[in-house]
Amino acid sequence: MPPIRDHRTLKPTDPTTDTIALRPNFRQQGFWNPTHVFAHERGARIHRMDLNECPYPPSPKVLAAIASAAPDLNRYPDGTCPVLTGRLSERLDIPAAQICWGAGSTQLLTAVAQIAVDSGQELVAPALIWRRFCGVFDVVDAALRTVPNRDDGSIDVQGLLNAIGNRTRLLLVVTPNNPTGLMLSHDELSLLAEHTPQNTLLFVDEAYFEFAAYAGGPDALDILKHRHGPWVVTRTFSKAYALAGLRLGYALCSSGAIANALRLVTSTFNLAGVAEAAALAALDDPDYTQMILRTTAIERERLTTGMRALGLSPMDSVTNFIGVDAGMDAGYVVRAMRERGIRIATFGYEAAGTCIRVSTGLPEDTDAFLGALKEVLTSAG
Repeated sequence: MPPIRDHRTLKPTDPTTDTIALRPNFRQQGFWNPTHVFAHERGARIHRMDLNECPYPPSPKVLAAIASAAPDLNRYPDGTCPVLTGRLSERLDIPAAQICWGAGSTQLLTAVAQIAVDSGQELVAPALIWRRFCGVFDVVDAALRTVPNRDDGSIDVQGLLNAIGNRTRLLLVVTPNNPTGLMLSHDELSLLAEHTPQNTLLFVDEAYFEFAAYAGGPDALDILKHRHGPWVVTRTFSKAYALAGLRLGYALCSSGAIANALRLVTSTFNLAGVAEAAALAALDDPDYTQMILRTTAIERERLTTGMRALGLSPMDSVTNFIGVDAGMDAGYVVRAMRERGIRIATFGYEAAGTCIRVSTGLPEDTDAFLGALKEVLTSAG
């Protein structure tokens, strides 16, 4: 399904000259900027509920660690994050050589596709998945086979396995999935691990892993460790550790060879100089992370209850965002909410044209969202 192109998309300006120097899959591609700030938003009180950000600042311990590391910003950082890698290796029981880093897990998404799929080969993915993957699919110039999600928005695992063909080299899932917030079960992840062919890289993005674990969900890494075939799991410090602006994600790989391939297609200097110190401090403050997870669950429940009171049926999210069918054009709802100072998002696909996604925030964000949404739904009705 093609992504919705809106007023935040920068379109190519000259389709007849410079584009001939580009690979065909880059021609006529627009660039979507989700962080664009409109003129009427500058200097105003805006409720940011569109990018699944943590509404809290980083832990005080993180801020202190950043300040302590800042004098070394004149030097390039060690992009292998040796101390942090050792910490995760011990914590997750995975060899250090099988851990690599990216500028947020977002950078690693493209890198995984680049190392696995060649032109003329194929990748398989759910039809409803984080919009950023559309850009990934464009970059690798591979054949894409999408599998429709179930009626409730969940991923059809058996359908994905059935879609694998002789040319399939990458199978990817996101759990919990964005934009639905729904997670795969232990049995579904086990099915993928067991039945994805050994010549196909199984890629599981777990950007919202901590939220799923807090809700009692499965750990994909523990399941994939027993797979007889290649795999990659990506996670991030952006969400549950309140470090989205720092850009630090990591990949856990089935072998050192896969991790090294990812290092080759990212960059030697792709991380911020204070990133490792910040992440180590975040890991050293588990109480702060638990506060984020706890308050997220509280506001998610308030949002869910409030939307149900408005006659909507929110999806059963376990993350810091909720997907819901608004019953009217999603683009209209997003624009109307923005006029009221509330930033939310569409699902990003024409086929899900009445669905919106709202991120959890502070209690006042929840109150503002529910009040504005009631106005929008009432005025449209």
